[in-house]
Amino acid sequence: MTQTKYTTPEQIEAMRQEILREKEKIAGISSGKGSSRGQLPLRRQVKKIVSGLIFSSLCLLLVSSIISIQISKSKGEIPNVLGFQLFAVESGSMEPTLQVGAVIVSRKPKDPEKLKVNDIVTFRTLSNALVTHRIIEVLNDNGSSAYRTKGDNPINSPDQDLLTPNRVVGVFFAKIPLT
Repeated sequence: MTQTKYTTPEQIEAMRQEILREKEKIAGISSGKGSSRGQLPLRRQVKKIVSGLIFSSLCLLLVSSIISIQISKSKGEIPNVLGFQLFAVESGSMEPTLQVGAVIVSRKPKDPEKLKVNDIVTFRTLSNALVTHRIIEVLNDNGSSAYRTKGDNPINSPDQDLLTPNRVVGVFFAKIPLT
């Protein structure tokens, strides 16, 4: 016959106390008595406050961006967020640099008079269409600049009309890799 071992109430209470101490260590709660019991440590409180502020700021930025975009679109302007604009490439004129369907990020130029050769620009044509091409030549005449542009596709020829700085909408900043 096997011997049965019994646990005394004192041993059970000691095990409960040990488990409680380990839970408090894991949770980061001090085991002292008084007002500090059940509160988060200072470092955790600071992390919680900072992360809440960051989250609130991002939400505020998102909401204000959506409102700004809707206002711009209702006025017929090109929407921008923090000075950056998104454009979709709709033709093959810039292949192989920019594929059809690619999304590019452009920023408003600080000084459209000081663009350089090889800058990729989005501009309005004389017929008011938006086009993204590369500057291949800068022409200066009596203090004013004009640009000759061309798509990167080898079968393209340079654009007939010279680009004036007042028609430049944005300068290429980055390509968003969607494919």
